Amino acid sequence: MTYLTGQPILALDYNTFATLANSMNRVYADLHSGTTTLPNAGFGYGRPPLTSVSVGAPVLASEWSSLFQDMRNCEIHQGAAFSDITPPVPSSGPVTGNPIIALNTPITMQAAVDLLTTNKHNVDPPQLSIVAGTSVTSTTTWNASLVFTFQVNFGAGAAGWNNARYFFNTGGSIRLSGSYTTATTPVEIDWRNAISAPVSPFSFYWNRTQSATNSNDSVNYPRGFWDTKPGSPTINNPLPTTYVELYKKFTGGGSGHYYTTNYVLIEAKLNAAAGTNGIIDFRISLIDADTTLDPKGPGIIFTPGYAVSASAIPGPIPTIINGTLTPP
Repeated sequence: MTYLTGQPILALDYNTFATLANSMNRVYADLHSGTTTLPNAGFGYGRPPLTSVSVGAPVLASEWSSLFQDMRNCEIHQGAAFSDITPPVPSSGPVTGNPIIALNTPITMQAAVDLLTTNKHNVDPPQLSIVAGTSVTSTTTWNASLVFTFQVNFGAGAAGWNNARYFFNTGGSIRLSGSYTTATTPVEIDWRNAISAPVSPFSFYWNRTQSATNSNDSVNYPRGFWDTKPGSPTINNPLPTTYVELYKKFTGGGSGHYYTTNYVLIEAKLNAAAGTNGIIDFRISLIDADTTLDPKGPGIIFTPGYAVSASAIPGPIPTIINGTLTPP
């Protein structure tokens, strides 16, 4: 490296920090477009990439300023805990016409880039925007099961696939809220408690699915867009094209619960093979496995939605399409 305090910046210095293998482009832009397995698919916010400087050419103030701004954006997005990147990153860019020199800092620029890369999946909550979709309400009595499906669409083709990656890489999540305000019988109240606040919203992240009150409710394990369970035979793979369990929670057990064999099941799958498009199908099932099959009245409400990075690093906006509610 030629990066020395107080010395002019060379093209290789800039490219190392900005555009090469372990640079800001890897986390802020995307050096692995179209990738369908981790870890590479987990890199990239999908923002405009920095451009390499030709060896022998000067590094312009505008180029250095763009690099600094990308780093500031990542710092804001990931949260104040990473403010220790500010020593090598000034609050404003260099002035056009002045020499572009290495800064006298306690940590190197590469260490700052590495820190932002390590924390790539972190997002400061104020950076997120919560969007609720259209609610669907059950209108008939149900007995053995109530099933609701919906679809999240990030677009067609490889571009849609990358949009899905960018959404989750920037800390976005798919949300599903439930309520049952008309519940009156003991079994209905059990279902109300299983799907409404403080349990919902159920959130689907890049690496897990969790309820609002518990990060590990699933009978098997919490998984997200990627299967990241340690020891899993499919570790680092995305969702398959057949439904898999994301979350499974029995409605109760012990005092205060009417039945213990009933459960909430949330599943998801890719609409087509990974890399083909950016469409994800979701299914939530309320399963009454008790032999008595007490009737449950109408009034269960499901509201899909999402949380998207919307400030320093805007994420892709999905379209939510409600499917079927069975029985209606």
